[in-house]
Parts: sequence; structure tokens; C-alpha cells
Amino acid sequence: MQDQPGGGNAAAPADAERPAARVLRVIEGAVSLLTRGALALSGGLLLAILGLIAYSVIWRYLFNAPKPWVDEVAGWLLVASVMLALPEVQRRNDHIGIDFLHQRLRDRPAARLVLGFGVFTVLVSSAILVREGVTMVEFTQMLGILSNQIPEVPLWAVQAFVPLGFGLMALVALVQLACLSLGILPHAMRDSLHGEVA
Repeated sequence: MQDQPGGGNAAAPADAERPAARVLRVIEGAVSLLTRGALALSGGLLLAILGLIAYSVIWRYLFNAPKPWVDEVAGWLLVASVMLALPEVQRRNDHIGIDFLHQRLRDRPAARLVLGFGVFTVLVSSAILVREGVTMVEFTQMLGILSNQIPEVPLWAVQAFVPLGFGLMALVALVQLACLSLGILPHAMRDSLHGEVA
């Protein structure tokens, strides 16, 4: 440890000396890169939606030649965009939530217990939705359902973003729960909690 100017020893971070915590921080960083990449892709899809809508408006009102397939494709891209953004929202703890419990429970163990329960419910819900999403994709694939406007596109390929998005969110929640179980706060949650769970 390094000496402080006043002669005392600098306290090392609580998780710095624990191998399990260090490994978990590496995993957390890898998951963070994955979710931020998914968020960037989500933003790109939103820009693509904007471009498609502009294209459709131009053809509809300037050339009197509507493009009905644009609405369907924009809907697909919106679904994909939302599913890809969900994991990063969970990682940052930016979901809509009720904060009054964190504000009232000032003691650290109780506040962390409430936070852990919230993350656990996200993990369970995501796992259920992954299972249901996979079932939906398998059913659509079995029936061979295709797009109404673009028959070359199988709908299961679009629906696959549902289990993908919830699968990534479940992974984020699992890492967060592992951090909390070791007594460390996930990095991305520190700013969003404003010191309520220190």
C-alpha cells in the first residue's frame, strides 16, 4: 500500500485483492463491450428507419408511387433496434423503476438487497422471454411464414431478435447479480444510483 501525505495508508478498493472479483470485472468489461456494440447497431438501425421513411415519403408524394414494403421493413428494424438496445439499458440501470426504496433504505445491506432482488427479477423475466422467443421462432420457421411485402424474407429471421435481445439482457443481469453477490457494485450502476448504494 502507498503512504498518504498524512502518514496513513491508502485503502485499496474492496474488490482489488480478491481474484474472483477481478475475474468478474474482466467479464463485466467484455459484456459491456458487447452491449455497447449492440446499442451502436441499434442506433444505426434507427437511422436506417429514418432514411426509409424519407425515401417512402419522396416516392409517395413527389412521384405518386408509394412503396408499401417500407412500412413493413421499418417495423422490423424498429423491433431489432429495441431488442438490441435493451441490454445496455439494463447495464446502465436506466430502466424505469421506483427509486423511493433506494432513497429510504440508507443502510447498505438493505439497499443492496432491494437492488439484487430487482436484478434477479430481470434475469428471470429475460430467461422466460428467451424461451418464449425461441419457441416463437421455431414455430414460424416450421410453418415457413414469409413477409407479406417481401416474400424472400422469412419472418423467423426478424423474430430472432427477440430471444437475442433478451438473451443479452439476461447475460447482463447475471453478471450484475454475480457482482452483487460478491459485495461489489457493477461499474455502470454506480453513477445511476447517485451514491444511494455505496
